[in-house]
Amino acid sequence: MQDGGKEMTMIQKGGYMFSVDIGHTEEYYRTHALCTCACCRNYYAQAREQLPELSAFLGEFGADAARPDEAWSIERDGSVVYLSADYTVCGTVKVIGTGDIELDGERRLRVAVTDGFVSPSEQTGPYFTLSLATELTLPWVLDEPFPRPSAEDAPPKAKGIWKLFQK
Repeated sequence: MQDGGKEMTMIQKGGYMFSVDIGHTEEYYRTHALCTCACCRNYYAQAREQLPELSAFLGEFGADAARPDEAWSIERDGSVVYLSADYTVCGTVKVIGTGDIELDGERRLRVAVTDGFVSPSEQTGPYFTLSLATELTLPWVLDEPFPRPSAEDAPPKAKGIWKLFQK
């Protein structure tokens, strides 16, 4: 299917219908800047291997599981708990489904769809965001010290929010 001279692929998942420019999405993932914080780099190092169902799902859209726009996380007990990871896809949501898209696999991952901006994104054309919507704990695999939990350095108000995640 053509849209403004671009080759668009229709993808149907979980009640959603997407019109995707796979080539443009793949180019985005080859060139966009990555976050350099330790927890994001830890996610990049193991996303494809630890999350094969997410990697396969995102691959259908031209997105790379190891190159999210942002991976939101907290450090806990020598591991990193990832609350969300956001992925930009070039294209549009044609039909909005109900709820998250559930992926088959051992971890029972869910993906949320947002039509537009969620994380810092370098995309300027039409796009939507696919976000890992399952809390996920991954081990620390980088050959560097585990980061000190950010709550230790946080101001009092932020420490109160941190305590909510400790329950």
